[in-house]
Amino acid sequence: MATIEREIVPRLLQAHRPELMPTTCQPTRGLPTPEEIESFARMAVRHDLTAALGVIEQLSLGGIPLDQILLELVAPTARLLGDQWLDDERSFMEVSAALGTLQQVTHTLSPATMVAGSHRGTVLLTGAPNEQHTLGLFLVGEFFRRAGFGVHVEPSMTVGDILDFVARDHVVLVGFSASSEERLPGLADLIQRVRAHSQNRAVHLMLGGSLDLEDFARQTRTTLCGRDPRAAVNWLGARVDEAGREDGELS
Repeated sequence: MATIEREIVPRLLQAHRPELMPTTCQPTRGLPTPEEIESFARMAVRHDLTAALGVIEQLSLGGIPLDQILLELVAPTARLLGDQWLDDERSFMEVSAALGTLQQVTHTLSPATMVAGSHRGTVLLTGAPNEQHTLGLFLVGEFFRRAGFGVHVEPSMTVGDILDFVARDHVVLVGFSASSEERLPGLADLIQRVRAHSQNRAVHLMLGGSLDLEDFARQTRTTLCGRDPRAAVNWLGARVDEAGREDGELS
C-alpha cells in the first residue's frame, strides 16, 4: 500500500490532470480485450493489487479515460469471475477474494476520479437487506463522485442507520442494490420507510443490481439504474440542477 500511495496513485493523477491531457489526439490503444480481462481477473484472484493498478496505469497512459477503465475492465472482470464461479471454474473463496481486490482497486482510484467544484448533494448507496454482492455500489459511487456529488457507500446498513443518515445529511439520492429475488420483499419495505421518512424533502430513490428489476421499480415507484452508471449520473444531475434553478427563482 505504501508503494501504491507513493508511486502509482501520483502517476495516475499526473496522467489525468486536465491541463496535460491532449484535446485532439486519439487514444494510442483500444479498450481492454477479453484476454486482458482474463489476465486482470487472475491478478485479482492472487490479490496482486500492485500489478492490477500497474495495468490501469498503462491503460491510462494509452489514453483510456478512467471512467472507461471502470466500465470496460473492472466491471467485466467482476462479471467474468461470477461466470467462472457458476461454471465451477473458481471456488467461492477465490471469487470473494478477487472481488475484494477489485473493490480496493476502485477505492484506490477514487482520488483520480474526483473533480473540483461545489458539492451538489449527498448520494447514499447501500444494499438491500442481507445483500452480499456490493462491488457495483462502489463502481457507481465513483461516477457520482466524479460528477461533484458527495458519496457515501456502505453496503450493510440497518434501517435505522439509513433513516438517520437521510435525516442528518443533505441526501439527494438513496441507491439500493439487489442481486437476488429473496431480497426484494425486505427492500420494498425499506423503500417505503425511506420514502415516508423523507416525504417533505426531494430525495430520489434508485435501484440497481444484476436482477431484472424493471417490474419491481415500477411497483415501488423508483428509478432503475441501467448497466451504464453515466446515465444514472446524468438523470440525477438534471433533477438536482433543475431544483437548484427553481430555488434560485423563488429566492
